[in-house]
Amino acid sequence: MLRISKKADYAVFLLGAIAREGAYPGGPAADSVVSAHEIARRAGLNKSVVANLLKDFAKHGVLDSVRGLKGGYRLIKPPQQVSLHDILEVVEGKFTLVECIAHQESAARDDGSPSGLLALARTAATDTEHGCSLYSFCPSKRPMHVVHDRMTRLFREIRLDELCSLDAAAPSAKITTR
Repeated sequence: MLRISKKADYAVFLLGAIAREGAYPGGPAADSVVSAHEIARRAGLNKSVVANLLKDFAKHGVLDSVRGLKGGYRLIKPPQQVSLHDILEVVEGKFTLVECIAHQESAARDDGSPSGLLALARTAATDTEHGCSLYSFCPSKRPMHVVHDRMTRLFREIRLDELCSLDAAAPSAKITTR
């Protein structure tokens, strides 16, 4: 069965903590940052785990990192624009429900096409390019592709504000533990 890892769960919590402080474009504290040390202290989480996760999100363009004595992190986009897909891709890597999808996406990226979507469409047109010669008559490959596509769509529709029950009101004064 599919399961979201503890690391991904922490990531949602940490990004939610930053959002609750209003540290995002258009937020009540848009120009401020939240320190990894402060989040870890208030939430009772390991400081190095928190720091490493936040660094990963900064490296992948989800967070903006400000260095120095008054440094910290803020969301690059409002929480309503950060999807579960964005979060899981940073923490878990690319979502692939079945092996042939990983092969198909890899083939599409390797063909030199400027558009990955165009390459995926071309790849989908031929059965043998799905990474499985049985694709055209296999009773599970096509349905698994449908499930993969629906799950990917769902992950893209679920947003950080919804995941963390964020209200459009003012940020909270305290980060709480889970």
